[in-house]
Amino acid sequence: MQLTNGPGGNGLPHLSPVDGTLAFVSDRALQGRMSLFLKDDHGERPVGELAGTIEDMRWAPDGGSLIVMAADRGLDGGATNGAQRLTRGEPEDPAVTSPANARRRLFRVRVDDGSTVEVGPSKFSVWEFELVGDDAALAVVSVDPSERGWYHAELTRIDLATGAATILHRARWQLLAPAADPSGKRIAFLDGWSSDRGLVASEISILDIATGKIITVAPSGMSSITSMKWRDDDSLWFTGWSRLGSVYGVTHLDGSVEWMTQEDAIIGTSSFSAGITTAPDSKGFAAVRESDGAPPEIVFTSGAKASAWSAVSNLNGDVARDFNAYPEVRAVAWKGADGVELEGLVLLPRDGAKGPRPTIVDIHGGPSWAVRHAYNPGDALPFATAGYAVFLPNYRGNVGWGKAFGMLNVGDPAGAEFQDILAGLDKCVTAGISDPDRLGITGASYGGYLTAWAVATTNRFKAAVMVSGFANQLSSHYSCKDFHAFINGGPLSEERYRRVAVDRSAITRLDRPTTPTLMMHGEGDRCTPLGQAQELYAALLERGVESELVVYPREGHGLRERDHQLEAWRRMIGWFDRYLGSPR
Repeated sequence: MQLTNGPGGNGLPHLSPVDGTLAFVSDRALQGRMSLFLKDDHGERPVGELAGTIEDMRWAPDGGSLIVMAADRGLDGGATNGAQRLTRGEPEDPAVTSPANARRRLFRVRVDDGSTVEVGPSKFSVWEFELVGDDAALAVVSVDPSERGWYHAELTRIDLATGAATILHRARWQLLAPAADPSGKRIAFLDGWSSDRGLVASEISILDIATGKIITVAPSGMSSITSMKWRDDDSLWFTGWSRLGSVYGVTHLDGSVEWMTQEDAIIGTSSFSAGITTAPDSKGFAAVRESDGAPPEIVFTSGAKASAWSAVSNLNGDVARDFNAYPEVRAVAWKGADGVELEGLVLLPRDGAKGPRPTIVDIHGGPSWAVRHAYNPGDALPFATAGYAVFLPNYRGNVGWGKAFGMLNVGDPAGAEFQDILAGLDKCVTAGISDPDRLGITGASYGGYLTAWAVATTNRFKAAVMVSGFANQLSSHYSCKDFHAFINGGPLSEERYRRVAVDRSAITRLDRPTTPTLMMHGEGDRCTPLGQAQELYAALLERGVESELVVYPREGHGLRERDHQLEAWRRMIGWFDRYLGSPR
């Protein structure tokens, strides 16, 4: 049933806790700025006066107001949602960037008259929040309002009457998803290394507000939890990543598991964060689920424990029919150079061809991410349907094999992790899957970085496609986020870590490159700025390597416009066909 009408995009649907009123955001009033709307028996109407774009919101318990988090113009979106400069829809002339003129703020918006009052702290920028009753919020905040600030955020309690913020926890790594227990005495949150905002995966941390003591809860050793919700004062629902699939269940605070289920599937609205939604009575839950050959659909299971899923939607049946020759999906395991156990996936076309195939190595980004069993693992289906074998490696530093494994590449970017990828490719060659003379490589974001590294340091590949990647760690660090200060082991203001950044940059290692390289980038990308592709493109041309740079207007970190997506796939496949020889 369609609930909303009007131009533009809608999002963040939240039902009132006291009646059937639906709160949502839309940019129908001004493209690019998400504003607050209400839908009730009288229709849809805008409410509130907010200059910024709304990124999150919660109903107050009494249903009389909403607490809204809005980002001021001039800030950046996160990498997982495009990483573009936030505007109010009209051109900026001039575009001013200053740490004093923009923050992510909290507001209270009254439902009856739309009156809007800022209720957040004056010196902090708020990255995410959760309400504690009607008068307080738990929030992840930082003094620095830029994307760098998220990497150094703190856990706070905000008094919504005064705006005062009390710091509860200063983390060494990154924070996500604070939530108070039903009694309001303890806070659960995630605390771990993450390459991108919103991708934290760790064991569950429990903070006792009265004593300040923190314990960690790792159900059955799981330390790749991505979301959780209090069931009662002694237990939590949890979901997360486990190897090539998902895990979910109920854990008690002593770490004992009431029940847990693991599936070779994606359980959640995206491949970034696993998640289930419990029924109001906690008997049964729903999720978005996808797996090999099965595109995303809404599913439901009854009862308090996992049982067989029942599909309750059929939104992507046409997509499944479009891929009637769905490829074979194989799990593959191998060992890194130092014996580390590794896993990945291989996609093989079902065309009856025998013998080794031309193969594309498709490296995922993050690196705090992983390839899993999904309908379109690694977004690689188009390569497989074009006739290529596709190798999707998970390398050290990925999420789903535990917190320690997820930090094995810290201080060693493009080092052992890149050797992991080559070792996995060797396994594909010896298994008769891949033709060693017809190999291509591609990747986006951090995968683009490792693609650039392959172009600079090996002549094994006959063609490369770098998507939204970076090639110069120094210029990338100073033109975007603070990611490099962590992946290189420490702040780049210190010489030893700066040396790592310089040494592990493709731009400084282009001794004798030969791989024809296609670079594709969004013009407005603020996560891996366009200058990264421009630098690599110029350096390769200077060395006589055939290269092409394609820039997509109106796009950020990844392509959102459908025409751009289709054009990009045709261009990439055409590039590999040219240099590997079409597999058809």
